[in-house]
Amino acid sequence: MLPLLIGVAGAVSVLGLVITLRCPPDVPAELPGWPSLGFLYLQLLRSALSRKKAPADLKGKPIQVKLTAPAAFSTSRYAAFLKLVGYKAVPQQVPFSYPFVESFRLSMLAMSHRDFPFNVLGAVLARNSSSMSRPIRSDEALTYTASVDPNYVRNEKGHIEIHIVCTGTDSKGDQVWVNSLTVIVINPKAKRGGGGSKTGEAPPTWQLLANLSVPGNAGRAYGALSGDRNPIHLSSLTSRLFGFKRPIAHAMYLVACLEAELANAGYTAKAYPAVFETEFKRPTPLPAKLQAVVSPAAQPALQCAVLTGHAEKDVILGRLYSK
Repeated sequence: MLPLLIGVAGAVSVLGLVITLRCPPDVPAELPGWPSLGFLYLQLLRSALSRKKAPADLKGKPIQVKLTAPAAFSTSRYAAFLKLVGYKAVPQQVPFSYPFVESFRLSMLAMSHRDFPFNVLGAVLARNSSSMSRPIRSDEALTYTASVDPNYVRNEKGHIEIHIVCTGTDSKGDQVWVNSLTVIVINPKAKRGGGGSKTGEAPPTWQLLANLSVPGNAGRAYGALSGDRNPIHLSSLTSRLFGFKRPIAHAMYLVACLEAELANAGYTAKAYPAVFETEFKRPTPLPAKLQAVVSPAAQPALQCAVLTGHAEKDVILGRLYSK
């Protein structure tokens, strides 16, 4: 009798799980605080399992998810971030790339919304722009909003580009941090691969900042901080499901490493508002040997980059400038 009861209980549990996952995502427009990882991943799984079809005209519905109360930076997460990306000393103000770590859960929740017509599992990043209207202290609390641009774009390779804007507002109601992220939903029938500059312009004269040794667990370590546990970053087993033989580094992790090496060498924003723009040229299989470089002579924007280990190819191209 006991084995029968255990079997029935197991079947009911499995059925309940199936029903739970097959329900459409239930993403609120407003949250009093950061979503728990359990709730976030449930919505992402529901979104991934739901049948979605991109609109033929690539016009979607506006999506916005926001916090209703200020959220302070996590002291432990911030310390772990600075150590992970290579800061030699605690910076005087929060790096451009850190509010992204705090707020990316909100962006992921927006992308799991029932009105979002794409499955973002296996998606990659194309470019990012972070701007600050003033220096932000690590003891500040910001109120965040994440919005998905409803005007999707099909690029020249046939992939879909999605623009996600996340903002941080201070206690005075001023937007002090604005981040614009372009995500690419891969078309499996399109040609994969990055590429260097197609303008024919000569590359800048680079000066080495640091040699970067990126470990094989970097994807799991950064994902633990940001909540971005996209399968392409975790292991060879999961990344192969999306066409990558090895896990690839989070592009924003490499951006943070680049910003850290700039700061270590004394290159920071000299005036505000300031912007740190980055373009992602190719994925980086883990583990990896890379170079962080800078072109001090470049004006008015400070040009910087992450290159492959022998400086043969661009991985990330960046620009730091004041408006």
